[in-house]
Amino acid sequence: MRGHAVALLLLACVSQAGDGEWERLGEREGIVIERRSVGPSSIRELRLTARSPVPPVALMATIWRHDEYARFLPHLKRLDVLRDEGDAKLIYEQIRVPLVKDRDLTVRVTRSFSPDTGTYEVASLAVPNEGPPESRDYVRVRTSLTRWSLAPVPDGGTAVTYRICTDAGTRLPAWILDRIQRDAGVKILRAMLDRAREKNP
Repeated sequence: MRGHAVALLLLACVSQAGDGEWERLGEREGIVIERRSVGPSSIRELRLTARSPVPPVALMATIWRHDEYARFLPHLKRLDVLRDEGDAKLIYEQIRVPLVKDRDLTVRVTRSFSPDTGTYEVASLAVPNEGPPESRDYVRVRTSLTRWSLAPVPDGGTAVTYRICTDAGTRLPAWILDRIQRDAGVKILRAMLDRAREKNP
């Protein structure tokens, strides 16, 4: 039953039907921050949007270089690429989390490209029964979905959308979890944009 509930939750996270329910929380470092509820659960989905002068193909290359993440992404302690199948990877991560015990998770990451729109997409889904066994040093994240969308804009740059839907498995109050997720999401997106700009001056 738990697996079925998780599947429904993740389906709700990626559904386009609820786009009208997004609540704008503000803007930070050129990134627009929005959130919405996901079905009857307490989990909130976060949507971050920004513009980059870097073309989509260059941003895609930056996002797909997972072996470089530990050099520039905040909160990331460790990342291992367990399997690389070209357009799909199996990845294990250890993450520092403020106020609570550190987290770990294994994710399946896939990438796609639409020739019609020139848009790249990267989706990451937690697969808690794959990868290394659980450790008492970490709380295993069992429900997590992220999605990058990189769409071309007329000036040659990219309209970037980063969506996060995660249950970090903690009993902290919802407002604290919201703040942690929002802060981490903005830092990840900003770090990725800056890294792409660095690599493509």
